Amino acid sequence: MDQDIQSQLDRAKELMQDLEKACNVDLQAKDVSEKTKNLTQEVLLKIRHLLDQAIRKFFEKYYFNGLSDYDKKSTKVHFPIVSKKGDLKFLGNVKMNDIIISHKDFYKFIDSVQPYNPGYLWLKYLRNYSNEKHIRLTPQTIKKENETRLGNAVRVGRGAVGVSMSNCLINGILVNSKDINAEPLENFDPRLGVQRVTWISFVFSDTDINILQLCKKSVEDGEKIIKSILEFV
Repeated sequence: MDQDIQSQLDRAKELMQDLEKACNVDLQAKDVSEKTKNLTQEVLLKIRHLLDQAIRKFFEKYYFNGLSDYDKKSTKVHFPIVSKKGDLKFLGNVKMNDIIISHKDFYKFIDSVQPYNPGYLWLKYLRNYSNEKHIRLTPQTIKKENETRLGNAVRVGRGAVGVSMSNCLINGILVNSKDINAEPLENFDPRLGVQRVTWISFVFSDTDINILQLCKKSVEDGEKIIKSILEFV
């Protein structure tokens, strides 16, 4: 394992820990701090750059020496993150035209870890939110979602909005509510033993993208991808 890349992966994990701590502090303050915003940016940028560095090492081993001096200076290699399978052909733009034939297994691996495959949608969000200029302009918010349980019979999950009950019997007890998850608990018959959990998450404004989940996924799964790339080098 490349020691420089390993040390940067370790740093990404440290940043992730710092981000979790910052979020806990923000929950108490009920506000998203600049520290949390900066740490989010640092985590995502770190993993994005490490993905680029890993594929750059592959490029340098198999393609760099065959380039002209001009191409050596001008060619920029980035880890491809595309929404459609056919878009991977752009690897030819970075002088790896024969990759499908000469490095079939490597190409298959890169193809297998794209956002259009199950379990890799997070890469799309990493691509979108690791854009340095964009993320600096992207506000973050604290999102609260209720989950309500009425006895052992009914559970209205987190995020459910406008789930109503009109003259419904639950365990023989009448329930009327326009919105179960928003209804004050004291309005329910105590015999129902109503329980409510309020889930709190940090999200990018105007999205449901959970910041902590995205950063954690990026660090954990990003490390797996990076190490797999380096096995081809």
